[in-house]
Order: sequence, then C-alpha cells, then structure tokens
Amino acid sequence: MIGGMNLRRWWRGTDDLGRVTLYTRSSVLPLLFVGPFVLGSIPSVQNGDVSEPVALTLVATVFGMSLVAAYLLDRQVVGRVLTRPYLALLVGAALLTTVTVVALPIGNARGPALLTAAAFLVAPIGAFGARYYVPLSLALVLAIGLQSNVRDQPQRLVPLVVQMLLLLIAVACTAQVSVWLTTVVRRLADADRTRAELAVAEERLRFARDLHDIVGRDLSAIAVTSDLVAELARRGRPEAAERAEEVRTIAQESLRQVRAAVRGYRTIDLRTELEGSAALLRSAGVTSRVSADVGPLPDDVRTATAWVVREGVTNVVRHSTATRCRIEVREEGGTVHVRLENDGASGPLGHGSGLVGLAERLRPLGGELSFEQRNGSFVLRAELPADGAPAAAEPGVAGEVRA
Repeated sequence: MIGGMNLRRWWRGTDDLGRVTLYTRSSVLPLLFVGPFVLGSIPSVQNGDVSEPVALTLVATVFGMSLVAAYLLDRQVVGRVLTRPYLALLVGAALLTTVTVVALPIGNARGPALLTAAAFLVAPIGAFGARYYVPLSLALVLAIGLQSNVRDQPQRLVPLVVQMLLLLIAVACTAQVSVWLTTVVRRLADADRTRAELAVAEERLRFARDLHDIVGRDLSAIAVTSDLVAELARRGRPEAAERAEEVRTIAQESLRQVRAAVRGYRTIDLRTELEGSAALLRSAGVTSRVSADVGPLPDDVRTATAWVVREGVTNVVRHSTATRCRIEVREEGGTVHVRLENDGASGPLGHGSGLVGLAERLRPLGGELSFEQRNGSFVLRAELPADGAPAAAEPGVAGEVRA
C-alpha cells in the first residue's frame, strides 16, 4: 500500500518525460516471460518428450538471453548508447544460446527456441534502424529455415521463412518505435529547458544593453568633462566651476535614467499578468478561472499584486499536477486580497525561495503572505493595503476570465 502511494505521488509530481520513460521501461519487462511461455507451449515439451533436466536447461538459457535483451533495451530507453562492450555482450549471449539449443536433444522444439533467441537478438538492434535489423533478420531466418525439417520442401520452406522474417522485423520495429518515442519526448523536454534559459539570457542581454546605452554615454561625457575641469582648475580659470556643475548634472541625469530603467525592469502590469497567467495555465492543460475587481492602485501595490499572481501561477505549473486553478484579485475595505487555489498538490509543504522572496517583497508595503495545503489542494493568499496616491495612468482591473 505504501509503495503504491509513493508511486502515485511520484506519478503526479514528475513530468511527461518521466512518465513516458516509466511506461516504456515497464513495457520491456514482458520480454522476460516470453521465452519460457513460448517454450512451455511447445507440444514436445508439454507432452514430456523432452526430459526435465533438458527442458530446464533450455528454459534457463533462453531466459538468460531475454534478460540480456531486456537490459539493453532498458538502457536505450533511458537514453544510453549501446557501446561495443554491450554489443559484445549481446552477441555472446546469442552465441551461447544458439550452441546450447543446437546441442540439446529437444527434437522439434529446436526451431521455436532458435526463433525466440533470434527475436531477442534483433530487439536491441531495432534502435539502430531498419538498415541493420532487416538484413540481420533475413540472415537469421535463412539459417533457422535451412536447418529445419522442411528445408528440402521449397513449397513449405518459403512461407516459413517469410513468416519468421515478418515476426523478427515486427519485434525490431516495435523496439525501434519505443526508443524513438522516449527520444522525441526527451528532446522536447530539453528544448523547453533550453528555451527558458535562452529567454532568461535574452532578458539579461536586453537589460545589459539598456544600461550600456544609458551609462556608457554619460560616463564618457563625465570623463571628458572631468579632464576639462582638471585642466581649467590647474590654470586657475573660473570656468572650472561651471564645468564641474555640468559633471554633476550629467551624473544626476544618468542616475535618474538608471533608476527609471531598473524600475521598468522590475515593474509588471497586473492586467497583463492576469491575462498571461490564464494563457499559461491553458497551455499547461489546467482549467483556470481568473477574476479581478480592483480600482486604481499605486504603482508599487499593483506591481506587488502582479508578482503574487506570477509566482503563484509559476508554482502551479512547476510544482503540481493541477487540473483546475482559481485566481481571484479584489479590493475590499482599503485592502487588496489575492487568492490562488489549485488542485493536484502533492508532497510535503515546503517554503521555496520564490515564496520567501515574495513575502519579502510584500513586507515593506505592509502586506502579508500565507499558504496552506489540504486534501490535495494548495491555497496561496496575500493581503496588502491599497494606500497611496492612485496612479492616474494605470486604470483599475475588473472582469473574469475562464480558460
């Protein structure tokens, strides 16, 4: 029961790559039971025509071959490459199985046993592509067919070879598709991470470029003017004081522009953030309902409220398996109330750096942040006073969005 709960919690907390990988790896496990099942269904083995020690040796040998094939397939599913030592292991297991099957007195069970071993041999080769496993399958079925009881009867040998060839190709193709599926999902996950990293890097470059455009020009002017002030001061010219005033003016203007740039960098619009949150949740497959009813607010209060929404939605997308999310922003009694509730919360309740930073952002404004997790739901609440002179250029936000 505890193991089932842990698996269910892991399933809810992992991403699509982890889920697809787990599903594909679990689909490889039946390979371990194919060999004993096939050999046990052969009439000569069922009727006792093959002695028990010989039958056990045959089953154990084919089972070992299936174990090697399943292990190598599992490595390919998790993104590992089959290097030469692993290919040598596969070839060695196939040769050992072939020699054992040929040497054992098993009568008409030899053909099915060799075909089963051949299927285990071509399965891990499936990820290398059809140009490898098709010729290999053809060579294997010809070898099996030529040592069969119908090798002197072309009318029976040809259909048998065709059937065996189609079987081996189907096995290799199935393995190829399984490895290909996990590879595609892994590449998509890597692309998402790379896209996020590029977005952060691009924003940093943009901010660095803006600072360079602002500060670089002014610092150059300050350097040139300072040289002129020093030269005038050495000559005792009265113009040095005027030039020094110019340096101070340039420095003050540069400081004002830098502060404006930083303020614009750190400020986010509440309306835009609500609309963007609804779109983000919709793209993540989360049914959302966003409602807002606030009047004009000071810039710092609007920005802090927008940051609460952004951080809350980020946590929903990254740290939960939510299917529903409710976002509510309202102003009541001179206080702005923000509430985010989502399902799909799992694992212990922690204090992430994002929530800690959010609480620190609200504290200078007299705001408070609280959150709780109960019955699989996570609720984030924020309250901050709507004091200050309303920003005339920033209208209120009202309405409801369903996604």
